[in-house]
Amino acid sequence: MAERLLIRTLVAAALCLALLAFALAPTPVNLPAPAFEQTGLYRLEVSLLVFYGALLLVTPALAGLIRGRLPTEISTRGAKFADETDRSAERNDAEIKRLQGTTNDLAADLAATRLELAHLKKSTSSDSAQPPVDSKR
Repeated sequence: MAERLLIRTLVAAALCLALLAFALAPTPVNLPAPAFEQTGLYRLEVSLLVFYGALLLVTPALAGLIRGRLPTEISTRGAKFADETDRSAERNDAEIKRLQGTTNDLAADLAATRLELAHLKKSTSSDSAQPPVDSKR
């Protein structure tokens, strides 16, 4: 619970820093090309850089330091820690075994169904309940 509170506080701090960066970012005389010669767009890009930089780097690093380990990977999907990777491999192995069991059960059911269909075909081909009709009368 305390870790979640810390993460929420860090996200709020990152948002405040981004707003400060928007308000206080010095504007160069020659704006870079991605800003399209607009000061507002330049400041927005700087604030987004600060916000996402804090989300992707600072928040996982501090949360990892609280847990006593750093993330093994930081991507746009977030931070991954070593134990989460190990658990996900175990979960995948368990799911694969469960699906293999399901596949084996379905294969056994399919074989039983084929045998039953063969038995039904045999019994219907030798059905003599209806006498043949003589169409020459």
